[in-house]
Amino acid sequence: MGIKKQDKKHTQKKEYSKDSFKPKAEKKEYSKDSFKPKTEKKEYSKDSFTPREEKRSYSTEEGENKFDGEFKKKERHGENRQVPKPRRHVEMKICGIHACHMVFKKRPQDIIRAYVTESQLKEFTKVLKYCADKKLAYRVVTDDELERISESSHHEGVCFLVRKIPTVTLEDFLAEHEKSNQPACVVALENVQNPHNLGAIMRVCASFGVKAILLSQAEAAMSGAAYRTSEGGAEWIKVISTDSFEKSVQAFRKSNFKVMSTTSHTGKSLFEVEIPRKLLVLFGSEGDGLSQQLLKVGDNLVRIPSTGNVESLNVACASSIILAEFWRNNMK
Repeated sequence: MGIKKQDKKHTQKKEYSKDSFKPKAEKKEYSKDSFKPKTEKKEYSKDSFTPREEKRSYSTEEGENKFDGEFKKKERHGENRQVPKPRRHVEMKICGIHACHMVFKKRPQDIIRAYVTESQLKEFTKVLKYCADKKLAYRVVTDDELERISESSHHEGVCFLVRKIPTVTLEDFLAEHEKSNQPACVVALENVQNPHNLGAIMRVCASFGVKAILLSQAEAAMSGAAYRTSEGGAEWIKVISTDSFEKSVQAFRKSNFKVMSTTSHTGKSLFEVEIPRKLLVLFGSEGDGLSQQLLKVGDNLVRIPSTGNVESLNVACASSIILAEFWRNNMK
């Protein structure tokens, strides 16, 4: 019989061991430590120790701050639970019905995204329609989710992520009002750090036509809690930041503002002094009051007359009485 020749095309070439003339086994890589064959490396999540899922990318159209497609739908209906953190220096979270309504009324273009509970859907129908028209992200969430998102249990069923209102420089404010004959009142707050007091004072200021408040470390003081307590009043008040109250007082005086220092026990009665058309009112903290330096710089040192049955008034209460008197004398 003849020997069949194998087709070279279909013959698989095998490698043989030099010594035994046996086919070489497939080479395996072994772990350095355990001497076991290496397996395919998987990436694990840092927190859950489960294999990571493949990342999905989403397209973003130019000029929009949202995701397209499936993610956007989930975002609106609350299925995606990731909450973007605000950029501290330019964005903030504002919650509360009146505060959020006022943001929408005064500067809707600064709303980045909105969160509402089902109980507030009817209240904020116009806002959600605006978000839909402008292709802004919004979500309907539960009370518990909103508490986590807003970082407050007093959210009142709504929270906006918004751009911050920039502070005003002292020079720009004085240049605007220096030559004007219109009434102008500014409130300076020394060491008033409590956000609820600050918010209440802003609410009073908005009620009685105050143009601005003067603060040290203004950006840190203007928190979401202060905005909520102001009930929308913060949207009407300019904020001036200062490094030195003494220098700022002198600058106001040079721009034809009279300066009123306030105290709880000494000084002239509020109802016996002339209330000028351009006024800078200095308030101190509830515990310590004004510093000795600011007590001395005023053109008048003023107290609110009362029965004396209580030690003193809360700084927000005191500001409401004094600013109402400014309104009565100059802007009624």
